[in-house]
Amino acid sequence: MSQATEGRAESGKSQRTLARLVECTGQEIAESGSFTAERVAARAGTSVATFYSHLPTKDVALTAAFDATMDDLVELVEARLAGEALLEDGLETFARDFVDASLAFFADRSLIFRCALARMPECRPLRAVYRAHQAQAFSRYARFVEMGQAAGKVRPGDVEALARAFLVLSQGLNNPLALGLGEGDPLRAELAGLVQALLAPSSAAAD
Repeated sequence: MSQATEGRAESGKSQRTLARLVECTGQEIAESGSFTAERVAARAGTSVATFYSHLPTKDVALTAAFDATMDDLVELVEARLAGEALLEDGLETFARDFVDASLAFFADRSLIFRCALARMPECRPLRAVYRAHQAQAFSRYARFVEMGQAAGKVRPGDVEALARAFLVLSQGLNNPLALGLGEGDPLRAELAGLVQALLAPSSAAAD
């Protein structure tokens, strides 16, 4: 094997190890609300020294885990705001499914968000991760509003203001009172109703 080939193989292995450590850091936080290098390394099947060689501080590890979580959240937003469900099933079904998917996501990751938000005032990289992903998410909300308005499924108005309102409402679903709701809990319907009320065209516009 050539040195170049060996280097690529080693680089690929290092990237896989890092990805596994980041994944295990997120799993540890999601389950217990905290993590240690020892617990993450044991979960990942590697050594503490390997953990620190890839994630030299707890802030670096937390930032990496939060970054991965925010990547997943943007993917969820991208999928749910693609527009097909709104056009094919209508706003009521879209709102219910959006709320259900968001609640499930936040229920699984709520402790990761809690840890990251608690550390964010003192950790600039965490703030940068949050702001970058929020900007990405906002672009999806704005595109969804524009598409919905063009199709007559979303009320007319300032796209940026409406998209921001929808984003803020969505972030509010990551609330302890909304996490772990049973399937038949009436709060689910109330939350879906808020989404529908925010976006729905007025009766005059619908006519």
